[in-house]
Amino acid sequence: MERFQHTANLLTVIQTCRPQALSLIEFLTNLSKGWLILVDTFFNPSSLDLNPY
Repeated sequence: MERFQHTANLLTVIQTCRPQALSLIEFLTNLSKGWLILVDTFFNPSSLDLNPY
């Protein structure tokens, strides 16, 4: 059953997105944007704007 774990994880994500009216593509897009911001901030800390105004 170990070989089906990735499929099970993906189906869990889809089931979690449905009540939030979020498509899988939107979820993956938001996830990748978040990672890009995290990586950019890590390698270029000056890009982090701490001024809320």
